[in-house]
Amino acid sequence: MKEFVSQLSALGQSGRLEIFRLLVRAGPDGTCVDEIKRRVKMPGSTLSHHLDALTRCGLLTAHRAGRFIYYAVNWPKAAKLIRFMTEDCCADLHQTLGASPDPSQSTNRRSRKTAGKHGGHYE
Repeated sequence: MKEFVSQLSALGQSGRLEIFRLLVRAGPDGTCVDEIKRRVKMPGSTLSHHLDALTRCGLLTAHRAGRFIYYAVNWPKAAKLIRFMTEDCCADLHQTLGASPDPSQSTNRRSRKTAGKHGGHYE
């Protein structure tokens, strides 16, 4: 539990969450610090602090290649956090509520179900 609290705490800061999401999009190889700095537009010392916090909690890995340092998502740790957050998820509630991957479809489906309950009127 302590590890999950540490990881969620690290992600609970907007700059760190932005960095983490950037590295998720970068894929398994990650990207170098220079590219991260260019994309998130924050001072080097702030970026270094955030990368250190995400690495310390286990969500990122770092490796040196020549003079560059590359950061990447620690996929096994990230997957473990996601499993922890969703392991008791909803007891199939998503089927009852008509949830779907596309939020606009979810709203439309709910509207249709609601319409049937209220004499054909959309809410």
